[in-house]
Amino acid sequence: MAKAKKAAAKKTAARRPAAKKAAAVKAPALPKSVTNAEAKVKLQGKAVAQAEKKVTQSQTKLDKHRAKIDAENAKLSKLRADVAAKREKAQKTPTAAAKRAVDTARGRMNTGRLKLQDIRAEAKLIRAEIQAAKKVVAREVKKMRTAERNLKAKLRDHERKLAKKAKAEQKKIEQKAKVAARKAAAKAKRVAKKAAPSKPKKAPAKKAVASKPAAKKTTPRKAPAKKAAAKRAPAKKAASS
Repeated sequence: MAKAKKAAAKKTAARRPAAKKAAAVKAPALPKSVTNAEAKVKLQGKAVAQAEKKVTQSQTKLDKHRAKIDAENAKLSKLRADVAAKREKAQKTPTAAAKRAVDTARGRMNTGRLKLQDIRAEAKLIRAEIQAAKKVVAREVKKMRTAERNLKAKLRDHERKLAKKAKAEQKKIEQKAKVAARKAAAKAKRVAKKAAPSKPKKAPAKKAVASKPAAKKTTPRKAPAKKAAAKRAPAKKAASS
């Protein structure tokens, strides 16, 4: 049993990192403004459904009342026919019993008429309820459309922000890639420069060029010889005299 427990504990420990990875792969959560707008749309949808349900219930109630009105109309028409028949009978045989029968039939007819009036008044109230419920439905639908428009606007704004963020990230990646490419090119250039064979030095040629001005400096030294010749000239003149 102990070994089985240890094996089960190891299995659960091995499963935990997988659960963490699955959680890490989840899409980024929507902002609070979008979630609030979604919640408002859902709530408004429930309000619309409730208002429409009330309209349906009121309509069903009105249909039942219409059936009642039809039934009471049929009863009232029978009572009227009964009153007319008993009145004719009372006219033919004017007895106290015939008169009482007419009064009884008339009372029943009046009761049926009052009942029909009450049912019609209730039907009128139900129609008013239906109209009010329809107005509520229209108002709630209007709110629903406003909430949906607001949600769409929030989603567009969120998508725009995500696109802007993705563009900025892409720009950063491209800049990093450019910098890395420049560094790689510079490194390759340095490596190629080191690997290239060294050229022979031209130092002796430079020394030969530099020694030429020294030869030029030796030429002006002939001037003292001319001066000596000039000094000798007066001696020649003295000899001629």
